[in-house]
Amino acid sequence: MFKMKKKFTVYLLFVIITLNAYAAKTVDVATLFDYAPYCMGEKNIKFNQHIKVGEDALGFKGYSWDVLRESYHAMGYDIGLSISPWARAMHVTKNGSVDILFPTGKNKKREKLFNYSKQSINEAIFLLYTKANSTLKWDGLKSLKGLRIAVIRDFNFGDEWSQTKGIVKIPINGILQGFRMLEANRIDGFIGYEDNWDYVLNKEDIKYKFKKFPSFGTSSEYLVALKSKQKANELLEIFDEGKQKLIINGKLEQIKTKWFGK
Repeated sequence: MFKMKKKFTVYLLFVIITLNAYAAKTVDVATLFDYAPYCMGEKNIKFNQHIKVGEDALGFKGYSWDVLRESYHAMGYDIGLSISPWARAMHVTKNGSVDILFPTGKNKKREKLFNYSKQSINEAIFLLYTKANSTLKWDGLKSLKGLRIAVIRDFNFGDEWSQTKGIVKIPINGILQGFRMLEANRIDGFIGYEDNWDYVLNKEDIKYKFKKFPSFGTSSEYLVALKSKQKANELLEIFDEGKQKLIINGKLEQIKTKWFGK
């Protein structure tokens, strides 16, 4: 009887250790769904998912998602995925409900709160869109003083944008919403990221209705974790290591070709 109890205890400890090891191999991430071609939701999107190694998300895709997923999977990590509007994704990261937020640009305010991965996940090119018949004479952000300019809530457009005074900054929720407002003359301009905003314009076949001005800045975007959350900061290092594997084995180049061609 004693031997049976001892064997059962050993077996129970093995199960507990195994389960703990499994739990430790999951990273919880938050992101947005209207950031084509980097992060895109589809009609069948499932907003909270657990993606095992070798599997993909339901109703969610994009270049940045592929890079993050493949990087963590290369390191043996499942992914707990939370998809929401950007402002909410930022909120659940700040309150510690998830480990990682992506894709996130840098500015002074964010750098006080978050640590960043060393490896970037995509690039953002900042510029202004107006109606095609706009008579605006562009001379940098100072050209926008007194104008109504739409900006998506909690998006990063660099320190120069945040520090420029005199612009009537109108917060909105999505890219297509901004272009509809511009078309209806409810705003004078719409600040955006070139790749993402152009993707939406091409998809909706409305690019001819608008024009864009020279870039006023760029930003690499990264994974971030709260500075106060030690486990999450370790997971940034795991991502960096995983992405390096993708670079070495050629998978990152395959992802780039899939989304942007050769």
